[in-house]
Amino acid sequence: MKPRPSIYIPELESYIDSSLVYKPNPVFAEMETYAKEKNIPIVSAATGAVLSHLVSLVRPKEILELGTGLGYSTLWMAVGSPETRFVTVDRHKEQADLMDGYAKKMGIFEQIHVKRVTDSVMDYLAKESEEWMSSDLFFVDCDKITYPEIFSILWEKAKPGAYFLFDNMLWHGRVLTPDPKKPSDLAVMALWHEVKSQVSGYTLYPVGDGLLFFQKDKK
Repeated sequence: MKPRPSIYIPELESYIDSSLVYKPNPVFAEMETYAKEKNIPIVSAATGAVLSHLVSLVRPKEILELGTGLGYSTLWMAVGSPETRFVTVDRHKEQADLMDGYAKKMGIFEQIHVKRVTDSVMDYLAKESEEWMSSDLFFVDCDKITYPEIFSILWEKAKPGAYFLFDNMLWHGRVLTPDPKKPSDLAVMALWHEVKSQVSGYTLYPVGDGLLFFQKDKK
């Protein structure tokens, strides 16, 4: 996992993740080590714990995750709500396949319900709307350039009352001074504009790189 600027004072975030976050299974630490060694981006441990806590409260029947990675965030959420059915989408099959091995090491492989899809996020959303429109919660952690378009698609088609989680909404602190030459900076700021203009209420959890949580109004 590439080093990235922290929103915290030096060393505080790593201390939180290593010493203050309760990890219900030691395999999470193993996944963190592997991600660091192989330069694979994953959410922070604190973010994973918040994800697990939120789904334990919401208890969604179905979650669509856009961006599987190693399955680190998937497994955090599955531990929080084992009865939830997951569809998780990523174009990197070999990487996403590792999640099964980690789930087996955790001893939860037979208890969780995860369907992995190998595809680009945008292609999946276009082709499989009948599958994902019924999701109760959407977790988005993929290419930031696609964030505004993903929000537009999901916000229009998601059912009333559906929940949304977007990671990296502080974008390594660059929300303070976005670079107009960087498409990813502009995309994150564009999503903030859409959320502020269309969502009736939202919560930003300042863990990891910023986790945004909101709900589509019930009708």
